[in-house]
Amino acid sequence: MSDKKTIETKDPDNADIAELDAKIKTLRGHDEQDKGAGSSLQAGMEFTAPIIGGIVIGYFIDNWLDTEPVFIIILLLLGVGSGVLNIYKASKNIGGTVGFSDLHSHEKHAKTTPNNDSDKTE
Repeated sequence: MSDKKTIETKDPDNADIAELDAKIKTLRGHDEQDKGAGSSLQAGMEFTAPIIGGIVIGYFIDNWLDTEPVFIIILLLLGVGSGVLNIYKASKNIGGTVGFSDLHSHEKHAKTTPNNDSDKTE
C-alpha cells in the first residue's frame, strides 16, 4: 500500500498511464486470440454451409419429384465444390467485400510492391 502512495505522490499521471497501458495490452492479447478462433470458425462455416444447404434443398426436390437420391447427390457434390471454392477464396482473400474488391486489391498490391519511380522516364 505504501508503494501505491509513493507512486501516486511522485507522479499520479504516470501511474494511470502505466495502468491503462497494461489494460490495453491484455485486451489486445485477447483480441488476437479471438481473431484466430473466429477465422477458423468462419472457414468451417463457409465449407459446411453449402454442403448442408445442398443436402436440404436436394431432399425437398427429391420428395417433390419422387426421385429419391438423384438431387441429393447432385446438390451435395455442388455444395462440396462450392465449399472448397469458398475456402480457397477465404485463404487468398478474394472477394472479401462487396463492391470494393477492386479497390482492396489495388491497396493490397500497393503495400507489397516497391515504388520504383526511378524507372519512369519523363
